[in-house]
Amino acid sequence: MQTSYWSRNFILILIGNALLFMVYNMQVPVLPLYGKHLGMSPAQIGIFVGAIMFAALITRLFVPWFSDRFSKKGLLVVGILLYLLAAVGYPLLGSFGLLVLLRLFNGLGHGITTTYFATSAAAELPNEKIGEGMGYFGIGTMVTASLAPLLALDLVHRHGFAVFFLACIGILFAAMLAIFGTSKPTQSAVETVEAAPIFDRQFLPQCSLVFVLGVLMSGVMTFTPIYAEIRHLSVISGFFFVAAIAGVVIRPIVGRTFDHRGPRAILLLNTVFLTAGVLMIAFVDRNWLLLVAGVLYGVADGAIYPTLQAWIFKETTLANRDTATGMFLNSYDLGMGLGAVVLGWVVEAVGYQRMFLVLTAVAAVYIALALLLSRHPRELGAA
Repeated sequence: MQTSYWSRNFILILIGNALLFMVYNMQVPVLPLYGKHLGMSPAQIGIFVGAIMFAALITRLFVPWFSDRFSKKGLLVVGILLYLLAAVGYPLLGSFGLLVLLRLFNGLGHGITTTYFATSAAAELPNEKIGEGMGYFGIGTMVTASLAPLLALDLVHRHGFAVFFLACIGILFAAMLAIFGTSKPTQSAVETVEAAPIFDRQFLPQCSLVFVLGVLMSGVMTFTPIYAEIRHLSVISGFFFVAAIAGVVIRPIVGRTFDHRGPRAILLLNTVFLTAGVLMIAFVDRNWLLLVAGVLYGVADGAIYPTLQAWIFKETTLANRDTATGMFLNSYDLGMGLGAVVLGWVVEAVGYQRMFLVLTAVAAVYIALALLLSRHPRELGAA
């Protein structure tokens, strides 16, 4: 019997998540430029951008406590409100310290929303469709992400940072409306389960791989916009656009491949693409080369992250789903946060190009790590 997961709840959760990540991806190319506009050094920009991830990580340590006391819907509303607080405050505050503090509040909202959007979506999916369903869930994110850099950079260049932040506020209100439209899930996800621990070693392979992915993504997303300006390239918005489009195209294929064959082949092929993309950025001197790098980066990002996410959901039970989600997202955000800060220091020490060469070396090691850790996925094709 063919099972459909396209319920009203799943669609609204997908839309709300997509809108939230549109704001996140609008801020990805703009906040480093905003920090530079305010006179921040590369190290300060790394701290400013990366602070959101550290706050999100700490927030997710309390996921079992939150889940035991509050509804997912209520938590999502709180998380979006924290995002709104940050969007209102960014154009009003000018000092580095206050902006980092505000970024931490943004991180509290990021930690809550990314956790409970993912678990809410997974709760609407039958187990045999986890890979395909989470792939489509991710497509919502990637579609809005494809529009986000174009919209964000165009708003900043035409109207300035204040109008950009107003647009973020409007989109966040739309995400809030989507969440208000959801109803209580009818599946077993509403059953009472014991409070989940915050750590489970069975998820270390996926968490290790997504941590390194976070380091790589932070370097590309934080410093490519500034590096492109230094190189006098004019297609930075195009870089993020083609990356997002490539991710959208690849995700349904990746989801179906995962459901039938597991994660290994997907991870190995796409870590190679990621390494090639980062290496191209290091030596880019033409607009078209930056766009090709964007395609490689987008394919890799659109394949690796949802594959790891589907893999971890495949191995969870209802009782440890929140634990798995918290560990997974914390590992990614820790990689993103540490990557932004440490790579900012690397830029100050050796410059942008050599930083990207360091990142290329990390990506090359990532190929071997994916080969090692995906050797024995448990019963991935048994659904």
